[in-house]
Amino acid sequence: LQLFPLEAPKRAGCCPVMKKTNSVNPELDSVLTRPENRVCADCGAKAPRWASVNLGVLVCIDCSGAHRNLGTHISVVKSVTLDRWQPKWINTVSKIGNDIGNDYYERRCSNGEKLKEGTGGEKLQNHIRRKYERKEWAPRNGLAPHELLAQGRNPDSRAAASDDDRDDRGGGRRGGRQDRSDSEDQPRRRDRGGNDRGNDRGGGGGGRRGDPRGGARRR
Repeated sequence: LQLFPLEAPKRAGCCPVMKKTNSVNPELDSVLTRPENRVCADCGAKAPRWASVNLGVLVCIDCSGAHRNLGTHISVVKSVTLDRWQPKWINTVSKIGNDIGNDYYERRCSNGEKLKEGTGGEKLQNHIRRKYERKEWAPRNGLAPHELLAQGRNPDSRAAASDDDRDDRGGGRRGGRQDRSDSEDQPRRRDRGGNDRGNDRGGGGGGRRGDPRGGARRR
């Protein structure tokens, strides 16, 4: 007689898959799951767990070392899972992230110049310095995302530029319409006697050049 081991009945939901959370900074869970933040902002390595908390970008451990070498006056590096973040750091990284950050710092960077995963040593350090310290690929005019955010503005330089252009155009149109209205409408305002009010106020006594009535009044 051959005996077969009895299998325990499987119960639905007895071993649920637990979602990994950041126990140190749980507020960052939603930030880390964004598609643009799943890779290093500099070299593209997967699952970056370090960040420049003042610039608002997430980077891998190798690139974080290059950021540290820039000095804290340029980049302040913190671990996502080891360091307890201040609320302002969470706000900065949440509102900027790798997409907005790279749109500014790599705006004019060609694909051939971009850093590749696994790059190290002097080449890595030089690239980080060119990108964040010298801003070689950033727009020639305009503020960096973290500078816009510090002013209470949209950190996305693309949206900020559109807003500025819209404000400038809107102000020009409004001003232009008002100026034209003042200059064009005023001469057309006449009193009941048919005299030009604008010229009356100008001291001409209502007379226009070549108008015999005006000449008579002056006499």
